Amino acid sequence: MRSYLKIFTILTHKQLKICGFISIIMLVGAIFEAVGISMVLPLITLMGQPNFLIEHERIGAYAAEWGICTHVQFLMVCTCGLILFYIIKNLFQAVALRMQIHFAMYNQMDYATNLLALYLSKPYLFHLEHNSATLLCNITNVGSVVFISILIPTLMLFTEIFTVITTWIVLLFIDPFVATVVVGLMAVVMYVVLQGFRQQIAEQGKLQADCSAVMMKWLNQSLGAIREIKISGRENFFLNAFDATNRILGHASEAFQFWVNVPRMFIEMIAVVGILVLIIVKLFMGYDPMAIMPLLGVLVLASFRLLPSANRIVSMSNGIRFQLPMLDTLYQDMMTVKAMEKEATGCVLHRNQAKMSFEKAVQIRNLSFQYPRGVEPVFQQANFIIPKGSFVGIIGPSGAGKTTFADLFLGLLRPKSGSILADNVDIYENIRGWQANLAYVPQSIYLMDGTIRENVALGAAEQDIDDAMVHQALQMAELQEFVAGLPDGIFTEVGERGSWLSGGQRQRIGIARALYNKPEVLVLDEATSALDIATEESIMNTILRFKGQITIVAIAHRLSTLEHCDFKVQFSDGGAKVL
Repeated sequence: MRSYLKIFTILTHKQLKICGFISIIMLVGAIFEAVGISMVLPLITLMGQPNFLIEHERIGAYAAEWGICTHVQFLMVCTCGLILFYIIKNLFQAVALRMQIHFAMYNQMDYATNLLALYLSKPYLFHLEHNSATLLCNITNVGSVVFISILIPTLMLFTEIFTVITTWIVLLFIDPFVATVVVGLMAVVMYVVLQGFRQQIAEQGKLQADCSAVMMKWLNQSLGAIREIKISGRENFFLNAFDATNRILGHASEAFQFWVNVPRMFIEMIAVVGILVLIIVKLFMGYDPMAIMPLLGVLVLASFRLLPSANRIVSMSNGIRFQLPMLDTLYQDMMTVKAMEKEATGCVLHRNQAKMSFEKAVQIRNLSFQYPRGVEPVFQQANFIIPKGSFVGIIGPSGAGKTTFADLFLGLLRPKSGSILADNVDIYENIRGWQANLAYVPQSIYLMDGTIRENVALGAAEQDIDDAMVHQALQMAELQEFVAGLPDGIFTEVGERGSWLSGGQRQRIGIARALYNKPEVLVLDEATSALDIATEESIMNTILRFKGQITIVAIAHRLSTLEHCDFKVQFSDGGAKVL
């Protein structure tokens, strides 16, 4: 039972109150079910008592006041009343079901957004240590599983259990012996079924949880590297890797579907056999066949209600158990979201701080860094000064720490020791304020599947994009002439990841994006290394136009790229020195 209640621990106090209200509504619906069954016996009994109105004078008098004088009329009114009751009952249950679904879907959407916000707010190091496919799976798949496949079935499970209990109470008043035998038999059968298939279903659920993220990973890698895959002819490798995981997941789902449906057959068989045995027992005890007919009618009706309930209880219990491993993978993140909801605190850091002052220089003082899983520091005791307006080249062999330094400089990572000071103020005291001065151009520019305009003003809402600034940034990146020659101008679609543009054009859009926000510092991380020499030279000439106006920190392997820089800093052998 503790496993089933785990889902409720991720809900806030407000959500629990709403959930409690919905549960009460569902319990009222369960009572309606039991009452509906109990009302059938009096109607059946009444049909065999043609003198009922005569024998019950008070009821006959009330009936006469409404113009009901015959037994047939009385039966018709009672039957119509029962019909009305069942209509109201089912409408009530439809409203309750709608409330359940709305509650689950609203929270699924809310938690998915909050999970993305949580991941976006995590330090850059978190994303280096976590597979993006797992995070995507958490947001898209696991969230829906938690609320649609666990929360709603859990609420419905409790309702079905309560329905069975209230129905049993009704049977208890009608015939204690029958009620005890029916419920006792059902309890034994359900316990045996649930315990018998528990281990198999739990194992298949764990397989599903493990395979979902792996499938997402192979999908991302297959489609994300499609160019290299097709050139190298490695389609079959990725197809086979995906297929292997997909088949494991498929077999797990297949096994679950079998184990979840087999119990229904046993329950129905035992229920029918049980009713027939009860008839034999009643007859053996000397009951008149006609005397047990009303009871038999109610028992059959109760069975029609109890059998589906028993099947649903078993099915939902197994389904919840199958999906619980998914909840386990996401539990800590959801508890974090709950804490944020409870404290009414946002988690994404918005750039609303004023720019940190940068008028003189950036000082790198005794800077050291080591990755949490690293055996040795990437570099130690780096010391140098970057005057404002200077062009600084960062060089060194692969793995020496050039990109790591850039990540520290950009405020994405925090140093193991030492500091980076802008005008003698530690940038880590106000990361967003420092980042408001920065623009970054990586080696591989990420372009959205949108227009040139949207990509230059990356992250700005449609109505907030300043077209004059877009054109100015394109002009500064020497891309304005190319864009002006396009039929749709800045509204031209670039394709997924900029597939409709050349490498040089993508890099220039990246530069235009960097310049759109008028930065004080431009960081280039191998921004031209993937281009041919002529294109690289053209882009570097564009960048050199800003020398003296913008502080430029450029990482490059080719020294020719940095021939016009003011000085170079070489990272090598775990240290840094100025050349």
